[in-house]
Amino acid sequence: MPVAEALERLLAAAKPFKAVQDISLNDARGQYLASPVQARVDVPAFDNAAVDGVALRYDDLDEPGLTLPMHLRVAAGDPPATLMPGQVARIFTGAPVPSGADTVLMQEDCEIADGRVRLPGKDSVKAGDNIRPAGQDARRNDAVIERGERLTPQAVGLIASVGESRVTINAPRILVLTTGDELQKPEEAPQPGKIYDSNGPQLEQLLIQSGFPNVLREHLPDAPELIRNALTRYLTDPQQRPDVIISTGGVSVGEEDHLRAVLETHGRLDFWRLAIKPGKPFTFGEVDGLPFFGLPGNPSAVLVCYLMLVLPTLRRACGLEKVLPEPVPLPAKFSISKPGKRQEYLRVRCVPGQQSLVLEKHPNQSSGMLSSAVWADGLAVVPVNETVFPGDELDYFSFADLL
Repeated sequence: MPVAEALERLLAAAKPFKAVQDISLNDARGQYLASPVQARVDVPAFDNAAVDGVALRYDDLDEPGLTLPMHLRVAAGDPPATLMPGQVARIFTGAPVPSGADTVLMQEDCEIADGRVRLPGKDSVKAGDNIRPAGQDARRNDAVIERGERLTPQAVGLIASVGESRVTINAPRILVLTTGDELQKPEEAPQPGKIYDSNGPQLEQLLIQSGFPNVLREHLPDAPELIRNALTRYLTDPQQRPDVIISTGGVSVGEEDHLRAVLETHGRLDFWRLAIKPGKPFTFGEVDGLPFFGLPGNPSAVLVCYLMLVLPTLRRACGLEKVLPEPVPLPAKFSISKPGKRQEYLRVRCVPGQQSLVLEKHPNQSSGMLSSAVWADGLAVVPVNETVFPGDELDYFSFADLL
């Protein structure tokens, strides 16, 4: 199945999360809004000065060199004042523009001395200069951020500026299952025939960094009865029941892939062979009404499948329409002479070229290795049946934009 078709199916199946939570804005951790945020006030609440200078009536200006008396001084936080015709007010950035004034001149364009101001000519000034009008950033009762948008630091600042201190977020509990008798915990001494589990820690951190901090994680042995008991516990205990289940390994067609058999007793699973590299085996379905994603067992395949398939689906369930960033076309610094049957996501990094940034490919693209993903700063996409020569442009996704 082509990657684009798989993503289309996943997005079509995404259902809005029922788990939402009202939190303090101070507790925002990059989650996604479950409802829009409306402005309680106009922002700014009043016309204010964008610079330090003088406020005046535009019609009072004349030829260069005119001097007018300065009877007012208005600083940020002062109450509104009134400017009489033929006067100017000393004003500072953020201060309310006095009633009667319609223009602010930068202090660098004036000569201020002895309570009077020498002004530039009218021809060099436009009415309304250097005034930030009330409601320029937001109008009262307008939605400033829509459902599904992420609570970035910028979004948190905007929400605070309109007088809101609490928000309603999507708060899905996500269960990460790793399987296999060959895995052991990183804190354990190395044992013969065993490997350390990297998929569990990697997936947990991917979820947290992409806006889903409520993660449960458990490792299951290759024992059907123990898998069944654990799954029953999660599905029946309201305190542990997840909203999404993600597994790595154990859901393919091998004799030791016991997780899939147990899961199928609780729902419906579709096994897809995707035209994606790294990766290929991918399972999607429902377990007791919950969305389930079965990822490959190799760690770089887990990374790519999560970023390109799972995360976009979680974002759509949060209400976001644009679920992937726009790729940046950049020239390759490498070649691939043999066309592939799967769409390949190469671990690359941007380096300076002669005229622009170019993409450098890590020499080890094995799906079992994560060192290349640490070295890289993003993924370059090589379409199916395509070769690559130096200078050819490839779509590039940075890890920062994806997450």
